[in-house]
Amino acid sequence: MLHIAMIKVPVTDIDAAAAFYSRLLDLEPAVQAPEFGWAHFEAEALTLAVYRPGTGNGDRSPGGSVDFSLAAADLGPVQARMANLCPDAVIHDNDDGSVTLELSDPDGNLLRIMGPATTG
Repeated sequence: MLHIAMIKVPVTDIDAAAAFYSRLLDLEPAVQAPEFGWAHFEAEALTLAVYRPGTGNGDRSPGGSVDFSLAAADLGPVQARMANLCPDAVIHDNDDGSVTLELSDPDGNLLRIMGPATTG
């Protein structure tokens, strides 16, 4: 059976991106190698990597939707942790009863973090 092993986000500055994602994920990078255009985080069963296009094994341009969603049991603490770095961070109520925190990284990559559906 296949499973997702890694997701990658294109960035322009590995050190700035590593600092941002370290705060977002509340993790230190497992590897941070700006000279190779790469850093990655081991987040439970998934690796999240940031790479500089052309040097980090990818060529997508930074910016826009990253086409995946992260998840958190409680979005409030994540939003609070990111407030000074992401003034655009906002929690949306979705039609299906779930909630989503949307924010952008320093390169304008739009991230979505899904929260649990509310009942009632």
